Amino acid sequence: MQLISPHIPLGITLEQGLEILKSVSPDIEYSEEESFYKVTTDSFSCGFYEKNKMVSSTWFDDTLGRDSDNGLNLKVTLYLERYGEIPDWEDGVNNGWIQFFTNAKSGVDLAYGIHKDVIRFNQTSI
Repeated sequence: MQLISPHIPLGITLEQGLEILKSVSPDIEYSEEESFYKVTTDSFSCGFYEKNKMVSSTWFDDTLGRDSDNGLNLKVTLYLERYGEIPDWEDGVNNGWIQFFTNAKSGVDLAYGIHKDVIRFNQTSI
């Protein structure tokens, strides 16, 4: 399995984030209320939240792996690898809707929406 969504690093400038989204589609949606930028394809949607003209959080709604629990687990692992070394990630609370992961070394948290299979990474230092 290989991710086809782009990697959107946390902490990059708004302009850099927009360039990554433009490489996927020229049709960038923007929510002023949330300061959220998003693109959509047939296989995935992705985007980021902006704070102080920096990418503070990223969001992925990726259909990859949805055919099995093993596929979903592998996909989440591949996304975790983008934002830190696997041994550095710690399982957090699972409230039945969201599974949280924390990576103190990289300063990144992951909130995985279990039922909707949506991933959000947050940089804790921005």
